[in-house]
Amino acid sequence: MPKKEKTILVVDDSPVMQRLTEKKLTNNNFTVYAAYDGEECLKEAKSKLPDIILMDVILPDSNGKDIVKKLRSDPDTSNIPIVFTTNTLSLEVDDGYQIFEINGEKYRAFAKPLHYRKLLSAIHKEINRSVHGGELPPGK
Repeated sequence: MPKKEKTILVVDDSPVMQRLTEKKLTNNNFTVYAAYDGEECLKEAKSKLPDIILMDVILPDSNGKDIVKKLRSDPDTSNIPIVFTTNTLSLEVDDGYQIFEINGEKYRAFAKPLHYRKLLSAIHKEINRSVHGGELPPGK
């Protein structure tokens, strides 16, 4: 029996970044949904219940970290794994182990432009961690 494609909600206000990320993810057997701001993210996350969310930090209507707090406060979306993408990290220091902490919970974070091979590895690990449990490796 073939594996069910995993779903991912990509939250980014840049149409170019959305298209590029969607292409990379669909080529790696993900079904991709898009949201361009925080409110759209909240609606899409609740209606689609993706396996994981790829969240930009800087959105036109809010901060991605604030949206994560709202997702965590909703029982329907509280357990969806989230990986951050951002222009606020320097590519020089992004080794794939950057961590953001929000309300005591740790999240992987990647600098833009994205290194898709590292990002895909992190996405798979986060999905597996959400299913099987476990902690994030030590981050910076």
